[in-house]
Amino acid sequence: MDAVVHGRRVQPLAEILAEEFQERWYRDDLATLVGDGSNEETERWIAELTVARLKVPYGGALFATKSVGATFGIVLEDGESVVLKLFNRYFAHTELSAVHRCMAMATAQGYPAPRMRSELFEASPGVWGAFYAYVDGEQRDAHEPVVRRELARSLAELTALLSPCDAAELPLAGVRRESLWPPPFRLRAQAKIDNDDSRFIDAHGAAAQRAVQKSGLPLTAAHLDWGVRNVRFRDGAVCAVYDWDSLHAASEAECAGQAAAQFTAQWDFPARLTPTPDEAGAFFEEYQSARGKKFSPEERAVAAASAHYLVAWVAYNEFADGVPEGENFRGLLRNYDSYPLL
Repeated sequence: MDAVVHGRRVQPLAEILAEEFQERWYRDDLATLVGDGSNEETERWIAELTVARLKVPYGGALFATKSVGATFGIVLEDGESVVLKLFNRYFAHTELSAVHRCMAMATAQGYPAPRMRSELFEASPGVWGAFYAYVDGEQRDAHEPVVRRELARSLAELTALLSPCDAAELPLAGVRRESLWPPPFRLRAQAKIDNDDSRFIDAHGAAAQRAVQKSGLPLTAAHLDWGVRNVRFRDGAVCAVYDWDSLHAASEAECAGQAAAQFTAQWDFPARLTPTPDEAGAFFEEYQSARGKKFSPEERAVAAASAHYLVAWVAYNEFADGVPEGENFRGLLRNYDSYPLL
Protein backbone atom coordinates (compact mmCIF):
# COMPACT_ATOMS: atom_id res chain seq x y z
CA MET A 1 0.00 0.00 0.00
CA ASP A 2 1.44 3.37 -1.00
CA ALA A 3 -0.70 6.39 -0.14
CA VAL A 4 -0.71 9.57 1.92
CA VAL A 5 -3.02 9.82 4.96
CA HIS A 6 -3.04 12.83 7.29
CA GLY A 7 0.05 14.06 5.49
CA ARG A 8 1.91 10.82 6.21
CA ARG A 9 2.94 8.01 3.91
CA VAL A 10 1.17 4.71 4.47
CA GLN A 11 3.39 1.67 3.99
CA PRO A 12 3.69 -1.91 5.20
CA LEU A 13 4.52 -2.05 8.89
CA ALA A 14 7.39 -4.43 8.16
CA GLU A 15 9.09 -1.69 6.13
CA ILE A 16 8.66 0.84 8.95
CA LEU A 17 10.09 -1.61 11.49
CA ALA A 18 13.08 -2.23 9.23
CA GLU A 19 13.68 1.52 8.92
CA GLU A 20 13.06 2.57 12.53
CA PHE A 21 14.52 -0.37 14.46
CA GLN A 22 17.84 -0.91 12.74
CA GLU A 23 19.90 -0.85 15.94
CA ARG A 24 19.97 -4.31 17.49
CA TRP A 25 19.34 -3.12 21.04
CA TYR A 26 16.31 -1.09 19.92
CA ARG A 27 14.81 -4.07 18.07
CA ASP A 28 15.48 -6.28 21.10
CA ASP A 29 13.72 -3.67 23.25
CA LEU A 30 10.67 -3.80 20.97
CA ALA A 31 10.77 -7.59 21.10
CA THR A 32 9.96 -7.50 24.83
CA LEU A 33 6.42 -6.54 23.75
CA VAL A 34 5.96 -7.96 20.24
CA GLY A 35 8.14 -11.06 20.43
CA ASP A 36 11.30 -11.89 18.50
CA GLY A 37 9.70 -12.80 15.17
CA SER A 38 10.68 -11.18 11.90
CA ASN A 39 9.30 -7.80 10.87
CA GLU A 40 6.90 -9.56 8.51
CA GLU A 41 5.71 -11.87 11.29
CA THR A 42 5.17 -8.88 13.58
CA GLU A 43 3.10 -7.16 10.89
CA ARG A 44 0.95 -10.27 10.40
CA TRP A 45 0.40 -10.51 14.17
CA ILE A 46 -0.68 -6.88 14.44
CA ALA A 47 -2.93 -7.30 11.40
CA GLU A 48 -4.58 -10.24 13.18
CA LEU A 49 -5.06 -8.18 16.36
CA THR A 50 -6.63 -5.40 14.28
CA VAL A 51 -9.20 -7.68 12.64
CA ALA A 52 -9.96 -9.48 15.91
CA ARG A 53 -10.60 -6.28 17.89
CA LEU A 54 -11.96 -3.83 15.31
CA LYS A 55 -13.59 -6.23 12.83
CA VAL A 56 -12.03 -4.30 9.94
CA PRO A 57 -9.03 -5.54 7.92
CA TYR A 58 -5.61 -3.97 8.39
CA GLY A 59 -4.49 -1.85 5.43
CA GLY A 60 -1.06 -0.44 6.29
CA ALA A 61 0.86 1.59 8.81
CA LEU A 62 1.82 5.19 9.53
CA PHE A 63 4.48 4.79 12.24
CA ALA A 64 5.92 2.55 14.94
CA THR A 65 7.65 3.66 18.14
CA LYS A 66 8.88 2.09 21.37
CA SER A 67 9.36 3.95 24.64
CA VAL A 68 7.71 2.73 27.84
CA GLY A 69 5.20 0.92 25.62
CA ALA A 70 5.03 0.29 21.89
CA THR A 71 2.75 2.39 19.66
CA PHE A 72 1.68 1.71 16.08
CA GLY A 73 -0.24 3.97 13.71
CA ILE A 74 -2.53 1.72 11.67
CA VAL A 75 -4.65 2.46 8.61
CA LEU A 76 -7.68 0.22 8.17
CA GLU A 77 -8.91 -0.93 4.78
CA ASP A 78 -11.93 1.38 5.09
CA GLY A 79 -9.54 4.36 5.36
CA GLU A 80 -9.85 5.03 9.10
CA SER A 81 -6.62 5.64 10.99
CA VAL A 82 -6.23 4.15 14.47
CA VAL A 83 -3.46 3.68 17.01
CA LEU A 84 -2.52 0.44 18.73
CA LYS A 85 -0.79 0.79 22.08
CA LEU A 86 0.95 -2.18 23.72
CA PHE A 87 1.68 -1.48 27.36
CA ASN A 88 4.82 -2.34 29.28
CA ARG A 89 4.65 -5.63 31.13
CA TYR A 90 5.10 -3.98 34.51
CA PHE A 91 1.58 -2.49 34.36
CA ALA A 92 -1.08 -4.61 36.03
CA HIS A 93 -4.46 -4.99 34.36
CA THR A 94 -6.11 -3.25 37.32
CA GLU A 95 -3.81 -0.24 36.87
CA LEU A 96 -4.51 0.04 33.15
CA SER A 97 -8.23 -0.33 33.77
CA ALA A 98 -8.05 2.59 36.20
CA VAL A 99 -6.15 4.65 33.61
CA HIS A 100 -8.89 4.04 31.06
CA ARG A 101 -11.67 4.87 33.50
CA CYS A 102 -9.99 8.24 34.01
CA MET A 103 -9.53 8.69 30.25
CA ALA A 104 -13.23 8.01 29.72
CA MET A 105 -14.10 10.58 32.37
CA ALA A 106 -11.93 13.19 30.63
CA THR A 107 -13.19 12.52 27.10
CA ALA A 108 -16.81 12.55 28.29
CA GLN A 109 -16.23 16.16 29.35
CA GLY A 110 -14.67 17.13 26.03
CA TYR A 111 -10.99 16.88 26.94
CA PRO A 112 -8.85 16.13 23.84
CA ALA A 113 -7.77 12.59 24.64
CA PRO A 114 -8.01 10.01 21.84
CA ARG A 115 -11.16 7.95 22.40
CA MET A 116 -10.81 4.21 22.89
CA ARG A 117 -11.69 2.10 19.84
CA SER A 118 -11.49 -1.18 21.75
CA GLU A 119 -11.53 -2.51 25.26
CA LEU A 120 -8.27 -3.46 26.93
CA PHE A 121 -7.19 -6.89 25.72
CA GLU A 122 -4.31 -9.28 26.33
CA ALA A 123 -2.31 -9.16 23.10
CA SER A 124 0.08 -11.87 24.31
CA PRO A 125 0.71 -13.36 27.76
CA GLY A 126 1.38 -10.45 30.12
CA VAL A 127 1.12 -7.75 27.43
CA TRP A 128 -2.06 -5.65 27.44
CA GLY A 129 -3.13 -3.49 24.54
CA ALA A 130 -5.87 -1.18 23.30
CA PHE A 131 -6.83 0.58 20.07
CA TYR A 132 -7.54 4.33 20.00
CA ALA A 133 -8.73 6.86 17.48
CA TYR A 134 -5.91 8.56 15.59
CA VAL A 135 -5.76 12.27 16.42
CA ASP A 136 -2.96 14.44 15.11
CA GLY A 137 -2.12 18.12 14.97
CA GLU A 138 0.76 20.54 14.89
CA GLN A 139 3.94 20.08 16.87
CA ARG A 140 5.07 23.23 18.64
CA ASP A 141 8.14 24.51 20.45
CA ALA A 142 7.32 24.91 24.14
CA HIS A 143 10.04 27.52 24.55
CA GLU A 144 7.53 29.89 22.93
CA PRO A 145 5.70 31.62 25.82
CA VAL A 146 2.29 31.24 24.16
CA VAL A 147 2.83 27.47 23.82
CA ARG A 148 4.11 27.21 27.40
CA ARG A 149 1.01 28.99 28.72
CA GLU A 150 -1.34 26.74 26.75
CA LEU A 151 0.45 23.64 28.07
CA ALA A 152 0.11 24.90 31.65
CA ARG A 153 -3.57 25.74 31.11
CA SER A 154 -4.36 22.36 29.54
CA LEU A 155 -2.64 20.43 32.33
CA ALA A 156 -4.52 22.41 34.99
CA GLU A 157 -7.78 21.69 33.13
CA LEU A 158 -7.01 17.97 32.98
CA THR A 159 -6.09 17.77 36.65
CA ALA A 160 -9.32 19.48 37.64
CA LEU A 161 -11.41 17.23 35.39
CA LEU A 162 -9.83 14.13 36.89
CA SER A 163 -10.08 15.24 40.52
CA PRO A 164 -13.21 13.06 41.12
CA CYS A 165 -11.40 10.01 39.68
CA ASP A 166 -10.38 7.40 42.26
CA ALA A 167 -6.59 7.35 42.10
CA ALA A 168 -6.25 4.33 44.38
CA GLU A 169 -5.80 1.78 41.59
CA LEU A 170 -3.62 3.94 39.33
CA PRO A 171 0.11 3.15 39.16
CA LEU A 172 1.95 4.87 41.98
CA ALA A 173 4.25 7.72 40.95
CA GLY A 174 7.91 6.69 40.84
CA VAL A 175 8.93 9.26 43.41
CA ARG A 176 6.55 7.63 45.91
CA ARG A 177 7.71 4.04 45.44
CA GLU A 178 9.84 2.11 47.90
CA SER A 179 12.52 1.64 45.25
CA LEU A 180 14.52 4.64 44.09
CA TRP A 181 13.53 4.35 40.42
CA PRO A 182 10.45 2.96 38.67
CA PRO A 183 10.85 -0.36 36.85
CA PRO A 184 13.20 0.11 33.86
CA PHE A 185 11.46 0.27 30.48
CA ARG A 186 14.62 -0.18 28.41
CA LEU A 187 16.64 -3.39 28.30
CA ARG A 188 19.82 -1.39 28.75
CA ALA A 189 18.62 0.01 32.08
CA GLN A 190 18.08 -3.45 33.55
CA ALA A 191 21.82 -3.97 33.99
CA LYS A 192 22.78 -1.66 36.85
CA ILE A 193 26.07 0.18 36.31
CA ASP A 194 27.85 1.27 39.47
CA ASN A 195 30.28 4.13 38.87
CA ASP A 196 30.72 7.78 39.85
CA ASP A 197 28.14 8.99 37.32
CA SER A 198 25.45 6.52 38.37
CA ARG A 199 26.06 7.23 42.08
CA PHE A 200 25.82 10.97 41.39
CA ILE A 201 22.44 10.53 39.68
CA ASP A 202 21.19 8.16 42.40
CA ALA A 203 22.16 10.61 45.16
CA HIS A 204 20.14 13.41 43.57
CA GLY A 205 17.16 11.15 42.99
CA ALA A 206 17.21 9.80 46.54
CA ALA A 207 17.39 13.27 48.10
CA ALA A 208 14.42 14.45 46.04
CA GLN A 209 12.46 11.28 46.78
CA ARG A 210 12.95 11.69 50.55
CA ALA A 211 11.68 15.26 50.36
CA VAL A 212 8.49 14.22 48.54
CA GLN A 213 7.80 11.21 50.72
CA LYS A 214 7.89 13.32 53.88
CA SER A 215 4.76 15.14 52.68
CA GLY A 216 1.23 14.03 53.41
CA LEU A 217 -0.41 15.59 50.37
CA PRO A 218 -3.43 13.73 48.99
CA LEU A 219 -3.11 11.72 45.79
CA THR A 220 -4.95 12.48 42.60
CA ALA A 221 -4.84 11.30 38.99
CA ALA A 222 -1.80 13.02 37.49
CA HIS A 223 -0.30 12.93 33.99
CA LEU A 224 3.42 12.65 34.77
CA ASP A 225 4.94 12.85 31.29
CA TRP A 226 3.80 16.35 30.39
CA GLY A 227 6.35 17.05 27.67
CA VAL A 228 5.34 18.89 24.51
CA ARG A 229 6.22 15.73 22.55
CA ASN A 230 3.04 14.16 23.93
CA VAL A 231 0.79 17.05 22.86
CA ARG A 232 -0.48 18.34 19.51
CA PHE A 233 -1.92 21.76 18.70
CA ARG A 234 -4.55 23.19 16.36
CA ASP A 235 -5.22 26.94 16.03
CA GLY A 236 -2.96 27.56 19.02
CA ALA A 237 -4.86 25.25 21.38
CA VAL A 238 -4.11 21.73 22.57
CA CYS A 239 -6.06 19.31 20.36
CA ALA A 240 -4.54 15.96 21.38
CA VAL A 241 -2.83 14.60 24.50
CA TYR A 242 -1.04 11.26 24.30
CA ASP A 243 0.83 8.86 26.57
CA TRP A 244 -1.96 8.05 29.00
CA ASP A 245 -0.01 5.22 30.58
CA SER A 246 1.80 8.09 32.29
CA LEU A 247 -1.35 8.69 34.37
CA HIS A 248 -0.29 7.93 37.94
CA ALA A 249 -1.33 8.51 41.51
CA ALA A 250 0.52 11.60 42.76
CA SER A 251 -0.25 14.89 44.43
CA GLU A 252 -1.15 17.87 42.26
CA ALA A 253 2.02 19.61 43.42
CA GLU A 254 4.12 16.68 42.19
CA CYS A 255 2.32 16.79 38.85
CA ALA A 256 2.93 20.52 38.39
CA GLY A 257 6.55 20.27 39.50
CA GLN A 258 7.40 17.41 37.16
CA ALA A 259 5.63 19.16 34.28
CA ALA A 260 7.63 22.33 34.90
CA ALA A 261 10.82 20.28 34.58
CA GLN A 262 9.98 18.59 31.27
CA PHE A 263 7.33 20.54 29.35
CA THR A 264 9.89 21.55 26.68
CA ALA A 265 11.08 17.98 26.05
CA GLN A 266 10.87 16.65 22.50
CA TRP A 267 13.31 15.00 20.08
CA ASP A 268 11.64 15.69 16.73
CA PHE A 269 13.08 19.11 15.80
CA PRO A 270 16.05 21.22 16.90
CA ALA A 271 15.31 23.01 20.18
CA ARG A 272 16.72 22.99 23.68
CA LEU A 273 15.55 19.80 25.41
CA THR A 274 15.23 21.16 28.94
CA PRO A 275 13.64 24.35 30.26
CA THR A 276 15.69 27.09 31.85
CA PRO A 277 14.97 27.93 35.50
CA ASP A 278 13.10 31.05 34.32
CA GLU A 279 10.97 29.00 31.93
CA ALA A 280 10.22 26.35 34.55
CA GLY A 281 9.26 29.03 37.04
CA ALA A 282 7.02 30.73 34.49
CA PHE A 283 5.26 27.43 33.69
CA PHE A 284 4.67 26.81 37.39
CA GLU A 285 3.21 30.28 37.91
CA GLU A 286 1.01 29.91 34.82
CA TYR A 287 -0.23 26.57 36.10
CA GLN A 288 -1.19 28.19 39.40
CA SER A 289 -3.02 30.97 37.54
CA ALA A 290 -4.91 28.42 35.45
CA ARG A 291 -5.99 26.44 38.52
CA GLY A 292 -7.10 29.67 40.21
CA LYS A 293 -5.24 29.06 43.45
CA LYS A 294 -1.68 29.37 44.72
CA PHE A 295 0.11 26.36 46.12
CA SER A 296 0.94 26.38 49.83
CA PRO A 297 4.59 26.56 50.98
CA GLU A 298 4.51 22.80 51.61
CA GLU A 299 3.12 22.15 48.14
CA ARG A 300 5.73 24.40 46.54
CA ALA A 301 8.48 22.45 48.34
CA VAL A 302 7.01 19.16 47.08
CA ALA A 303 6.75 20.56 43.55
CA ALA A 304 10.40 21.62 43.65
CA ALA A 305 11.52 18.20 44.92
CA SER A 306 9.41 16.49 42.25
CA ALA A 307 11.02 18.59 39.53
CA HIS A 308 14.42 17.60 40.93
CA TYR A 309 13.44 13.91 40.91
CA LEU A 310 12.16 14.12 37.34
CA VAL A 311 15.44 15.61 36.13
CA ALA A 312 17.36 12.85 37.91
CA TRP A 313 15.06 10.14 36.51
CA VAL A 314 15.46 11.29 32.90
CA ALA A 315 19.21 11.68 33.49
CA TYR A 316 19.24 8.10 34.77
CA ASN A 317 17.65 6.89 31.53
CA GLU A 318 20.01 8.99 29.41
CA PHE A 319 22.93 7.45 31.32
CA ALA A 320 21.55 3.91 30.82
CA ASP A 321 21.16 4.59 27.08
CA GLY A 322 24.76 5.81 26.85
CA VAL A 323 23.81 9.45 26.15
CA PRO A 324 26.72 11.72 27.17
CA GLU A 325 26.24 14.80 29.30
CA GLY A 326 25.43 17.90 27.29
CA GLU A 327 22.45 20.18 26.81
CA ASN A 328 20.16 17.50 28.18
CA PHE A 329 18.90 16.28 31.55
CA ARG A 330 22.28 14.86 32.54
CA GLY A 331 23.84 18.25 31.92
CA LEU A 332 21.04 19.98 33.80
CA LEU A 333 21.46 17.66 36.79
CA ARG A 334 25.22 18.26 36.92
CA ASN A 335 24.61 21.91 37.87
CA TYR A 336 21.30 21.43 39.66
CA ASP A 337 22.51 22.40 43.13
CA SER A 338 23.51 25.83 41.77
CA TYR A 339 20.63 26.29 39.30
CA PRO A 340 17.52 24.37 40.43
CA LEU A 341 14.47 24.65 38.20
CA LEU A 342 12.07 25.50 41.04
